[in-house]
Amino acid sequence: MSVRSGSRKVMVVDENVLDVMKTEASLRRGGYDVVKMSTPSGVSAKLDYERPEILLLDVTMARLNVGALMDELRAAPEHAELIVVLLSDLDAEVLQQWCREYDIHGYYCKSMDLTRIAEFLDNFYED
Repeated sequence: MSVRSGSRKVMVVDENVLDVMKTEASLRRGGYDVVKMSTPSGVSAKLDYERPEILLLDVTMARLNVGALMDELRAAPEHAELIVVLLSDLDAEVLQQWCREYDIHGYYCKSMDLTRIAEFLDNFYED
């Protein structure tokens, strides 16, 4: 799945403020507009309002039910084109399993070079 070129807006949902700051800086340098949330509460409403093309989601957040969130997103036609990418410090194999289990588009390990995350997300856009 890919999104049309043009606007590049990402919503980062992660409770680790330092990780969010690093991720945001890298994404802004890569030409992305960034919306941030530090709690999973209200993610759907924020997605409805902000309309990002990509959701970066840390699955290790407290109070986050990934299955329920993915079900809610799949049921909402307005989110049919939303790309969901996991952003976490879990092992790649674990993240890969999450992606398969919940039909998530991809993952980016926080242990990887965060300065290259924009390049990674560029792969989800059509040229």
